[in-house]
Amino acid sequence: MIWHRPRVERLFGFEYRIEIYVSRPKRRWGYYVLPFLLGDGLVARVDLKADRPRARLLVSSAHVEGQAGPAVVAQALAHELWTLASWLGLGAIAVGRRGALARVLAAAVRSEAAAGSGMYRGGRIPPLLT
Repeated sequence: MIWHRPRVERLFGFEYRIEIYVSRPKRRWGYYVLPFLLGDGLVARVDLKADRPRARLLVSSAHVEGQAGPAVVAQALAHELWTLASWLGLGAIAVGRRGALARVLAAAVRSEAAAGSGMYRGGRIPPLLT
């Protein structure tokens, strides 16, 4: 979706830059930060990594954008993260503490896991990263 960053900024008011090639001290959002589209808006950004040896999806940081409601964003994002984890063959999601959305997202991820909804088929509730 983000092929032409100036257009994305013009349409959504969302400034995006993948920070893979940005030195760690200069990174604002994270190494592999990705936007989250909900409805017709880019409402969050998350820094994701697949921890294949431990079979878990790591959410290093989670940031809510603009006027988006954190609880609504977290619930929808948690569902999509479980879908992604399942698609990648990962059985757990661990949410770090970085970003204003992190704590709410961690709770939503645990709730989604406990409910067994979405694509999640595991049996354990993942911990927060330290």
